Amino acid sequence: MSNTNITNFAALKAYRARDYNTALQIWKHLASYDDDQAMTNLGLMYLKGEGVTKNLQTAHEYFLKGAKFDNDSANYNLALMYQSAIGVVEDMEKALYYFRKATAKNHQNANFRLALLLLKDRTNLETVKEGFDCMLRAALDGHPVAQTQMGGVDKPVNDNCEPNVQFRTKSYEEQMALVDDALDRYIKPILIKDGGNITVLQYKNEPNIELRLAYLGNCAGCSLGATSTYELIKTTLSQVIDENIRIYII
Repeated sequence: MSNTNITNFAALKAYRARDYNTALQIWKHLASYDDDQAMTNLGLMYLKGEGVTKNLQTAHEYFLKGAKFDNDSANYNLALMYQSAIGVVEDMEKALYYFRKATAKNHQNANFRLALLLLKDRTNLETVKEGFDCMLRAALDGHPVAQTQMGGVDKPVNDNCEPNVQFRTKSYEEQMALVDDALDRYIKPILIKDGGNITVLQYKNEPNIELRLAYLGNCAGCSLGATSTYELIKTTLSQVIDENIRIYII
């Protein structure tokens, strides 16, 4: 462990013990040597008013300094500030920019919050795909709310089942056509009746079959949407293919 890491550890230990003055002095010293995590931690202290007078402008300045070194936490907190107008003018473009910078390093909360923003409007499928990927990463990383939003994360795959050789030896296009047909005949009519719909965002058949689906219309954004029809979809597609399939739905 480097001397910088040891010092950061000491500062963090002091911070957790609420010895904010010690933490503040150590992080200010490290920040003077371009330690981006120290800059970010100072930003958090000023954002929360811990051991210092709460100062949103100073917090913003420290987060900007940390972001210059692509610190994921600094980027995430900048995104929150711009999203919620905390000490700055609301700017959703900047919020999206900094959320994306944080998700590039797989920041769990950034993945979740960016997903929420991108999945509000489901008319642009490219945006929906990006939001889906973020929500899935957050869910697989253990974010509790993301796990309730993303259907299929907690569903086991039966890799011991008898494989449907007839289906699996077909071409990708033929497999996709059968999946689309099953959704069109058995799933979409039920959803359309209630003003909703569903679309295939991605279908993978290598090395294992994985299907990513998104609800549209009235079904979109419903907290129960990922679970209420999940079993019907899984059962239907298991009959078309077999039980060794992974299905994610949001």
